[in-house]
Order: sequence, then structure tokens, then C-alpha cells
Amino acid sequence: MAEDADSDAKTEAPTSKRLQEARDRGQAVSSREVPTALILLASLALFIFQGPTLWTALQGKMAFLLSGQIHDDLTEAGVIALLRDIASMVLMDMAPFFVVFLAAGILASILQHGWMFTLEPLTPNFSKLNVFSGLKRLFSPQSLVELLKSVAKMTLIGVAVYLGIKDSSLQILTLTNADVPKVLAVLTNDSLAILWRVTMVFLVLALADFSYQKYNYIKGLRMTKQEIKDEQRQTEGDPLLKGRIRQVQREMAQRRMMQEVPKADVIITNPTHYAVALRYIPGEMAAPKVVAKGVDFIAARIRTIAEEHKVPLVENPPLARTLYKDVELEQTIPPDLFKAVAQVLAYVFSLRGRRGAG
Repeated sequence: MAEDADSDAKTEAPTSKRLQEARDRGQAVSSREVPTALILLASLALFIFQGPTLWTALQGKMAFLLSGQIHDDLTEAGVIALLRDIASMVLMDMAPFFVVFLAAGILASILQHGWMFTLEPLTPNFSKLNVFSGLKRLFSPQSLVELLKSVAKMTLIGVAVYLGIKDSSLQILTLTNADVPKVLAVLTNDSLAILWRVTMVFLVLALADFSYQKYNYIKGLRMTKQEIKDEQRQTEGDPLLKGRIRQVQREMAQRRMMQEVPKADVIITNPTHYAVALRYIPGEMAAPKVVAKGVDFIAARIRTIAEEHKVPLVENPPLARTLYKDVELEQTIPPDLFKAVAQVLAYVFSLRGRRGAG
């Protein structure tokens, strides 16, 4: 009951991390019908395009054996050597078929789940040796589904073969007086027709089975809402901790900014909502730069520190708002503000000069 409740709670689609972990363990969508269908399709293509060439080669070897041209003594060693030579030649003729079959098997795996290499499935798993677990799997709903799939597959293949034989049976009956080449040609064409029907059946079965296997695979990896939250916490970190870190970082940045206020040449204010501190060293800086800025509470702190260190405060609401919105900390002012800022700095420097003179 607990397992059923846990399964019912797993209503969320698996995350990309969960899917990747499954791939790392060697788990992926895989249907045994797909390789079979592709190999049959490759076989059909090879027999159509390469079959006559293979048949001619085999005919030549058979004619050589039956022609009486073998003059060596047919001792035990001679027969073994002859059979070895014939076998090697047949294998060479069949090599293209073996290569295509191997390529079809590899292509089937890549089409289903991409390129995947892992040694995880080879790791010994002694839990699979448990007799009770084996009996449970044997009589599980999954086993029943596999049995029904096998019955359906054999039924469909049987129907395809039957229809193929039925279509060609009347033609075969007319070959009683035909010569051997004609009989072989008819039988070859009928065999290819049957192979074509069987291949089409397997292609349909492969598509249906792959869709079912993918559904079953995703279903088996589904997660609960709590599992998704736990994974996000592990991946991205605890939101509370991250918020605290961001808060500490903001506080440190504000402290560094406030340390720059006493070095400023002027504080441009709104006068109460905005405060922007500017610094300019003629000959060293190409243009004045913003060393501190803030609104409301931060602006009040900037003004307080400025008053403590006798940094001039200049009220210019439009300029203060523009500087706050358009210029980042430690950035120089844009050219379109040069004139307005220059007027403020000229005023401040003139005040400083008069105080020095006095």
C-alpha cells in the first residue's frame, strides 16, 4: 500500500538531471523490435540490390564443386582444406551483409537513445539473484504485457506470411513443367514479397513498441513534488541561504560605497529622495565619475556622511534623477551630461577657492 501511495504521488515529469542520472546508470529508452525492423529492412534492400550478385557467386562455386575439376586426392586433410577455402570465399561474399547488419544494429541504438557508453550495467547486482524478486517480476503486469506483445507479434507475422503464400500459391502450382531458372526466379520474387510484408509488420511493431517503452521509461522516472524541490535545493542551493548571501553582499557593497562618500567633490541631491556623489580629479580623470548613489534611506545616509566630512551638497533634482538612473557606480558620466555637471563642479570649486582664500 505504501508503494502504491508513493507511486501515485509521483505525478511530475522527470527533470533533465533525473534523466541524465538514468543515462549514467545505463538506463535509456530501448525497444528490441527497432533493431529487428532495421535489420530486416537492410536485408530486404541488400537482397534486392546485391542478391543477384551473391547468387551468381554461389552458383559459380557450386558449379566448380560439381564439375569434376578437383583433381587433388580427397584425403581427410584435402577435404578439410577444400571446405575451408570454400567457407572463406562464401564468407567474403557474405561480408557486405554482415557489415550492413552490424551497422543497422548500431543505428537502431543511436536512433533510440543516442550515443551512450557506460559500464554501469556490467556491475554485479546480487539483488537480481533473489528468487522471490525473480518470481515477482515473472508474474508482474510488465511480464503480462510482454507476453501479449509476443502473441500479437507472432499473430501479425503469421498473417503476413499466410497472405504472402496465399497470393503466390496459385502461381507456384503452374511451375510443374517450368525449368529450374524460372522456378528459382518465381520463388525468389515470392520470398522477397513475403519478406517485404514481414518487414512492414516489424516496422509498425517497432514504432508502437518504442512509443510504449518511452512512455513506460518516463513513467518509471516520474518524481514527486518534494523530490523536485529537493533536487532544486541541491542544484541551486537553499533559497534562504542564497537570500542571506545576497543580503550580505549588498551590505558589503553599500559599506564600500559609503567609504567613497568622504572622497567625493560634490553630492547632487533631489533634495531628499535622491543623492549622487561625484568625484573628479583634473588631469587624472577624463570625466567625473559616480562614486556613490542612493534613494530614500541610502540617500539620507550619503547626505549625513557628506555633511560630517564637509562635502558640498548641491540641489539639482533633474540632474540627480538622471545621474541615478543612467550612470552606474564607478562609471564616468556620459557626454550629454558634461555641461550640467561641469557647471556644478565649477560652482563647488569656486566655493572651495573662496574658502581657501579666506
